[in-house]
Amino acid sequence: MPIKHLDPIQAVAVSDVYSGSVHPMREVTRSVAFDKGWSPDRLESVKGLFDGLASEWTASRNDPDRSLPLLDALERGKVEGRLALELGAGTCLFTGALCSRFASVIALDLAPEMLSHAVTDKAPLVNADSSMLPFRDGVADVIVLVNMLLFPTEVERCLAPGGRIVWVSSRAEDTPIHLSAEDLEAAMSTTRTTTWTGVSSRAWTGSWCVLRRT
Repeated sequence: MPIKHLDPIQAVAVSDVYSGSVHPMREVTRSVAFDKGWSPDRLESVKGLFDGLASEWTASRNDPDRSLPLLDALERGKVEGRLALELGAGTCLFTGALCSRFASVIALDLAPEMLSHAVTDKAPLVNADSSMLPFRDGVADVIVLVNMLLFPTEVERCLAPGGRIVWVSSRAEDTPIHLSAEDLEAAMSTTRTTTWTGVSSRAWTGSWCVLRRT
């Protein structure tokens, strides 16, 4: 199903400060999304990377404008529901905004050090691997991934019928962990649910896509 692209909202160009398409995490992102390229060694490598960044993560990224693409996705993507899972929550910089929109939010991250520096206590925090989510089938109305690796099979398993995936890249295509809207839909179409409808746009420095399971 083609993605419907909405007009951008105050889109601005960003510098390739994080090396964008040549960043090592870009290859990891595509490998995980399309080739099930998640191994114990890769898990430990990614976990160690983000544990090492945890102490300075909030200070270097706690800019209110970074949440604007997510808020735009929720609004113009018409995202509704009661329970939202936030995968790759990090230090929970976006969790508070999600808690204001949904009755229940669970924030999950692979790196325990990230969660130990969480800036909010509004949601339960879960330290787990998103390739093996500790939730029952169809539990979530919404699954939110901001600059997060995509594990299509687990996302599909935990998403309720009619549920929505919210995929946000805070620096658009310059984000190290990034898939285009079309790549997101293609990756999710490899799961048991083969039909998705999607809407996408750019907002401020970021880009987003909302996929609805049909």
